[in-house]
Amino acid sequence: MQTNHSAHKHDNLEEHHHHHDEDDCCGHNHHEEHHHEHHHHDDDDCCGHDHGPGCACEADLLENIDKEVDVEQSKKPLGIFAVGIILLAFGYGLEIFNVVNPVVSQVIFLIAVIYVGRHIIKDGIVHLFEGKVKIELLITIATFGAFLLQSGEEGAMLMILFYLGEYLEHYSLNKSKSSLIELVKLTPDTAMVKHGDHEHEKAVSDIIIGDIVVVRPGDKIPVDGIIVEGTTSVNQASITGESLAVSKSIGDEVYASTINEEGYIEIEVNKDNNDTIFAKIIELIKNSEQNKAHIDVFIDRFAEYYTPIVVVLAILVAILPPILYGASITDWTYRALTLLVISCPCALVISTPVSIVSAITKGTKNGIIIKGGEYIEELARIKEVLFDKTGTLTEGKLEINEVQACDGYDKAEILKIACSIESKSKHPIAHTFVQYKKDHSLELEEVENFESIAGKGLKGDINGQTYFIGNKTLFSQDINLENNKMSTTVIIGTENEIYGLITLKDKIRDETPSTIASLNAKGIKTTMITGDNEATAKLVADEIGLSNYYADLLPQDKVNIVSNAVSKHHDVAMVGDGVNDTPSLARANVGIAMGLEGADVAIETADIVLLEDKLSKINLLVDLAKKTMGKIKFNVAFCLSVKVILMILGIAGYISLWEAVLIGDMGITLLVVGNSLLLAK
Repeated sequence: MQTNHSAHKHDNLEEHHHHHDEDDCCGHNHHEEHHHEHHHHDDDDCCGHDHGPGCACEADLLENIDKEVDVEQSKKPLGIFAVGIILLAFGYGLEIFNVVNPVVSQVIFLIAVIYVGRHIIKDGIVHLFEGKVKIELLITIATFGAFLLQSGEEGAMLMILFYLGEYLEHYSLNKSKSSLIELVKLTPDTAMVKHGDHEHEKAVSDIIIGDIVVVRPGDKIPVDGIIVEGTTSVNQASITGESLAVSKSIGDEVYASTINEEGYIEIEVNKDNNDTIFAKIIELIKNSEQNKAHIDVFIDRFAEYYTPIVVVLAILVAILPPILYGASITDWTYRALTLLVISCPCALVISTPVSIVSAITKGTKNGIIIKGGEYIEELARIKEVLFDKTGTLTEGKLEINEVQACDGYDKAEILKIACSIESKSKHPIAHTFVQYKKDHSLELEEVENFESIAGKGLKGDINGQTYFIGNKTLFSQDINLENNKMSTTVIIGTENEIYGLITLKDKIRDETPSTIASLNAKGIKTTMITGDNEATAKLVADEIGLSNYYADLLPQDKVNIVSNAVSKHHDVAMVGDGVNDTPSLARANVGIAMGLEGADVAIETADIVLLEDKLSKINLLVDLAKKTMGKIKFNVAFCLSVKVILMILGIAGYISLWEAVLIGDMGITLLVVGNSLLLAK
């Protein structure tokens, strides 16, 4: 049933972020601008901060998420906007009632422009000297062009509305990541560290591996570590998304940012502050924008050409009709200025990243860590999902069900040897024997020359005798295993003889059949790849309704099967534990690791990590991906359609400057952002 085609190079392993060197809203590199100093702006720029370009579509939404400790946005820009409106109304009133010379009204309008838009004007000019055409420059040209056309009130209205639009865009974007900012703030800055009989407060950043941290009921756990004293229940919602508390006792691992709900515990720190599961999650969220969706890359490329083309078109609109047909140069210059305002593709450029951020936020709330937009895009068109069996489709909590001793051998001795050797292994099956040892207080033998043999089992020396424990491929003897139940048989013996068989039973997860059925209903093929025997694999596949399965596989066989699936369907996801399935996860278009055990390894290797052992989250993930791409496609189509219509109306003379910025820039952008934010609900 298996094939051994050589693995093709996995396209998705390539780095994509090197394609985005020119992805700002006007077709230039906005990443290069981050070194410019803007702190002399105080707090009165349009985004309510004292740094960065005004255009919201140029901001990296998640890059500095761990620095944004204040979710609330400054209200000072609203005050500036209000002053601008008052000046505009005052000047307009003087003009309407003809109280003073019209020049006075124009001066008041100019004051409003300078007061509200001084940083917009400055940024536009600075970028122009750098050879970059930015929306700030286009708005500045349109504003002062209106003054030259004796329409100072329209110029002032244009600048004030643009300023308000930028503030509202930043406000909306901050809302899109507010949940993530709150998540970052969950880890305490200090902890109580125990030294002998004394406790003292210590900065979490100064805590080292081996320190004993005291956590009392109701406190947040500040470190990753092992409980060495006490029992409690822990709310792990910040990591897994599941608010139901989990019981913890001596020997159990706990994680930074989770909440100790009941008992007094002492924790021995086993990870540095920057190496905790929570710290890695935050780092992944910050870096997720590097892995852009292909549609995002396309839009960035499109924006490179869109704005310059519209600028050239605006120039032609201003000069050709007067030259060719003797039309009013004032009228056609006004239409050209309107076209300039419409030309900013901010709504188009921002439509994809804000949708991706909303999807990442939604995933994070549910204990799903998504490393970037390209994986959301890939999942939306997935054709096949391959599953490892143990610990994925099943609970992975094997129990020793039966021990069969060969003639002359003792069952207790067989179990003691097996537990001793398995205690050295990291494989999921080894956990069964470790748990059995705990439950039965077994005294283990000293094991020397331990070796893990991939896909077969383990080897180790006890009291000078070499023992093997694993599947039948590890032994030269002909072993007939009559196994028609959903179980795994472990064989133990030496090079020359078999000591006995240990049968382990696993349980299918409650949500597995419904998850598989839902995927099948979406037209997605479901396949299990397992090292278990044919009989066990068939029983599981039939019980849960899988489309296909492969049995008796070695790790390399699994990689080959994933490679073949990728070659056939091009859009394949692999779901595994993130530790033993690392090569298969890497070979799939989207590698999905499931469970907190081995999460620090999974975070490094998988594209998406499910931090809670719930297979049903695969369906949530696929649905989220499809919904996200639907939002993105709608937003792009909507933006382009409205822009084209407005351009036609602008050239025809039916759109004013203030209508162009209100509808063509601020209005479209806010609608797109608002639509995308619904994903996070």
